[in-house]
Amino acid sequence: MTKKILVMEDEYSILINLVYLLEAEGYEVISAQDGAAGINLAKQHLPDLIISDIMMPGVNGYQALEALRKDPATVGIQFIFLSAKSTPENMREGMQLGADDYICKPFNREELLGAVAARLQRHATLRASILTPISNELFSAASSIKNLITLQEMSQTLPHGVSFGEPTALDHSKIICGNFEIDFEEKTALVDGHKVKLLPKQLELLRYLVQNADKVVAHKDILRNVWGHKHEKETQYLHVYINQLRQKIEPDPANPRYILTERGFGYRFAEPTVTA
Repeated sequence: MTKKILVMEDEYSILINLVYLLEAEGYEVISAQDGAAGINLAKQHLPDLIISDIMMPGVNGYQALEALRKDPATVGIQFIFLSAKSTPENMREGMQLGADDYICKPFNREELLGAVAARLQRHATLRASILTPISNELFSAASSIKNLITLQEMSQTLPHGVSFGEPTALDHSKIICGNFEIDFEEKTALVDGHKVKLLPKQLELLRYLVQNADKVVAHKDILRNVWGHKHEKETQYLHVYINQLRQKIEPDPANPRYILTERGFGYRFAEPTVTA
């Protein structure tokens, strides 16, 4: 299936060159010259990848990415910034907002196409991992087994010291986990002493996990408490949000230390150190 790419770029000559370059590689390309139009096109067409400038009239690239990451329909779209803003601070801000890659202008053809191919491969891998269909037979068997097992029996199969539990009140506003600390009252987070920007829903998700520190929380319980009852089955963008949080706070996102996956059960936040 042909991959669809949305390009957001206000400078017409660059936009046309990007469209020609990508179409020559066999991609389907749609384009916008400002962030507001780009957001609308993203929601309408749900592209596999977005390539965006930062400095655009009206809604800039940062604002467009924030809006797309807040929408469950577009939160998982791979996103590359392509910008002349090339300082480490610019790059850090873009990545903290949820960008998947950052390329500085001027760029070369091989660099851009390599990044596009890598992001599209990542997109395909992510979709395969969270959308693999389960056969009716396996689903029925799993449902039958679940009905026969009590929470107490299930807890015996978890790692030592880990349990299921109801959400508890967060008695302290500030916690530390290794090189990561967060102040829920101030809505700020630091990793290795550097401020990390968490989107409101990312902060809410992290707060819920911390409230249940060292307890396994099922997918549906997270979705119900963070997104609401009508989203209990929307596990696709829960996985995406978990992945985004790991990218922002974990020393090694591929081998998380804080947000842990308990396969077959849910997620667990490692016991933090409470400071205030």
